[in-house]
Amino acid sequence: MGNLKLKTHLEKLGFSETDKKNPTHDKIQTWVYENIETVIRETVMKKNEHPWKITKNKWEHEVICKNGSYKTVVGFIDIMAEIHGVFDYDPKSVIQSYNRKPVFIEIKTEIPVLGELIRQMRAYQTYEGFYNVYIIVSPDDRHEKILNEQGFYFYKYKDPDLFF
Repeated sequence: MGNLKLKTHLEKLGFSETDKKNPTHDKIQTWVYENIETVIRETVMKKNEHPWKITKNKWEHEVICKNGSYKTVVGFIDIMAEIHGVFDYDPKSVIQSYNRKPVFIEIKTEIPVLGELIRQMRAYQTYEGFYNVYIIVSPDDRHEKILNEQGFYFYKYKDPDLFF
């Protein structure tokens, strides 16, 4: 009898997560988890002058497809955080609301194929919502401009163990 290998929906669609087996991925993920406020302050909340705080910080958030009583795991986002605070949805409006905003963070040790990363993120958006916040964290910043243009925040990870 062969070995049974369970796959997420994204793996069945051809998205491979070989990065997850890389110790550098864990190192970056641990750093992001421990420095979540810095990552969010320098990306999502960069222009927000209102008070906010992080109310959730969770590793390996399961992305679920729900169809009636049927549920299937689509994939896992490396970190899901939640911001609780005041957000300006329309800069021209004086109306503000005190809300919770989910932030989904995907960690990449490198980005060899930009299209594959964007397809992976679009799949997550399909199930978690296009209006939520998505951040890609990586030391590889070659594609930062395009990722920003496509609606994703980018945070360049700088290894704190390296001097330069």
